[in-house]
Amino acid sequence: MAEEHGPGAAPREVRMRSATLRVADDQPTFWDKVARGQWEPETLALLEHEIAPGTTFLDLGAWVGPTALYAAALGARVIALEADPVALHQLQRNLAANPALAARIEVLARAVHASEGPVAFGARRKPGDSMSSVLVAPGAVTWVARTITPAALAARIGAEARLFIKIDIEGGEYELLPAMGPLLARPNCRVLLSLHPGILATVIAHAPQRELATRGALAAFEDYAARQLAPEQWLFARD
Repeated sequence: MAEEHGPGAAPREVRMRSATLRVADDQPTFWDKVARGQWEPETLALLEHEIAPGTTFLDLGAWVGPTALYAAALGARVIALEADPVALHQLQRNLAANPALAARIEVLARAVHASEGPVAFGARRKPGDSMSSVLVAPGAVTWVARTITPAALAARIGAEARLFIKIDIEGGEYELLPAMGPLLARPNCRVLLSLHPGILATVIAHAPQRELATRGALAAFEDYAARQLAPEQWLFARD
């Protein structure tokens, strides 16, 4: 997604719609796109519409923190999960550059997963590139990630918060969603889901099996209203 530069570079200011952020990661090309208003404008507009003080924003697949930082700027309490150690380090540098926002962001160095225990994680190009996944393609760079379950996250959040969940885990959503009940059953819950059928196809070649995996994942939203925001991106709302 982005080029790298040396980690010693000074933080730069980037305007992200209604917020000005300081970024200290290794993703200058990505942040140039943000500054031009070209990175996921539908996502950012949705966050502005849905998030206010009193909202808990659960960022599953936080990468270097663009949505976590923006949600915090909008007043949310943020729980950000990132299992790629290179991305995690860059996320922590971005939080250090934004101490007022960092005070509202809890970072968990975990992969959200249906079960507890270590899982194989990998990046098709290189760690930190925003494409890390539990769907490890042949030839990927791999490592072991610690996990946390949806039930454990639900207990951590508490019962009273208005909840907005962003799921962008590069194909891991197909296995995760059937286990999301402890979070999805809550009233007044919104879910922004990014689907990655291309990544699924790298590990399940047989089209009927991919269709079964997709139907099984989306069955978690039986009681939700849904609308498509962008190709492969959906908002599910439960009131």
